[in-house]
Amino acid sequence: MNTTYKKIQMAYLLILILIIPIFYTNPLQAIPNDTIKPGQTSFFSNASYNLLIVAPKHFIRYLGPLVHHKNKIGIKTILVDIEEVYHQMYWEGRDQAEKLKYFIKNAKEYWDISYVLLVGGRKDQSPGDNWWIPVRYTYLDRPYGNYSEKKFLTDLYFADLYTKNGSFSSWDTNQNGIFGEWPEGQKAIDIPDLYPDVYVGRLPCLNTWDVKDVVRKIITYETKTKMDPWFNTMVVVAGDTYPGRTPYYDGEVYTQMALNYMSNFIPKKLWTSDGSLSGPRDVVKAINNGCGFIFFSGHGNPKTWATHPPDNATIWISGLQLRNIPFLVNGKKQPICIDGSGCFNSMFNISLRSKFPFVSGIPPPICWSWALTRKPNGGSIATIGPTAFSYESPDINTGYGGIEWLDIHFFEQYGQKNISILGEAWGKTIASFLDNNPIDWNDISRNGTALVAKNAEQWLLMGDPSLRIGGYEE
Repeated sequence: MNTTYKKIQMAYLLILILIIPIFYTNPLQAIPNDTIKPGQTSFFSNASYNLLIVAPKHFIRYLGPLVHHKNKIGIKTILVDIEEVYHQMYWEGRDQAEKLKYFIKNAKEYWDISYVLLVGGRKDQSPGDNWWIPVRYTYLDRPYGNYSEKKFLTDLYFADLYTKNGSFSSWDTNQNGIFGEWPEGQKAIDIPDLYPDVYVGRLPCLNTWDVKDVVRKIITYETKTKMDPWFNTMVVVAGDTYPGRTPYYDGEVYTQMALNYMSNFIPKKLWTSDGSLSGPRDVVKAINNGCGFIFFSGHGNPKTWATHPPDNATIWISGLQLRNIPFLVNGKKQPICIDGSGCFNSMFNISLRSKFPFVSGIPPPICWSWALTRKPNGGSIATIGPTAFSYESPDINTGYGGIEWLDIHFFEQYGQKNISILGEAWGKTIASFLDNNPIDWNDISRNGTALVAKNAEQWLLMGDPSLRIGGYEE
């Protein structure tokens, strides 16, 4: 490695340390947790809770204000240390992820929980998997171009507790330790149910700085957003996602479909076709002005989102990159971000030492969606997006199986069906998607219904699933 490259790398790391402080823990004294703690209540008693929060012991004290806030507004909440989860599930589960899932299942049956918030992402920037809270990879292998993706992250695994006959949904039908297995050119080996039985969100915090920031954001959003005029704006960002493939500009069509469900919102369109989207500055300005929702429809990787101008596949127009996020100074005016079409935007297992073929230069320390969600004093309050390659439907009229179906119909849940809790809107969108896009588990084709399952499995909620969209009255 030459000296110039080393200097560039060190400068890049210094900027990240100054702007995105993820490499050290918070030296400030934590606020004491004055609410329910593991050990104060016998596990799986007849108590009833709405929200289960699972976090490592290192984060527990910093989550106290969130637990206090949730209980105060009527969301009865219990906070559990992940080590206690492993202890309680000593005889259940083959690995840590399965133990966590069994614990969630028991919490559903004994405590009647509806929402599960997993607080914890990577422990460090090493190339291996070292997690505060366990993850599950699903092995649904369908190549995208020449790139074969053998596995990808899914938190739907933790939400899908039961099979159709009511038994535990292991996602490992043949019990070989490979979950969600559907090899290329073969029918499915594992047949998960996929329907959420609880509503799961994750805050992939790397350290206590992250925890303090997102806790502060959630409490501020739920207590100081209601009836604010800025919330009634919906921003859409799109262009011609696949130039030449269709006679229309698909991203712009999809975002208009979403706007049609949100008739009570003021639309703010950033489209390449009319020049309103020319680069990141347009998106940063729109977010800083305040909006309740922002919907991106285009392309992505772990550190950027972009699209094309009309009928030109060689030109890329960036909408928002990781390096632009520090310029989001929207304060409490934080939108819910929907970004299903941005491949890998929510790939929260990325690290500086990752090997990723679609990222030029040094890999990012955190993914685009998490940088947006954990941004202090701005950014988004939650982001829903894909952890892997996402797939657009080849049929714009039906939207069969496409990731855009999920994105668009999220707005149907909120704008038409009045579902105002974030996790519920996420879960009911997935259930409706599966109802309307049936999966043939015997399909061996490259671009068949395996892609429907993949789109559902990777559509991850990065945020608090019990969040009241738009906040509460004071």
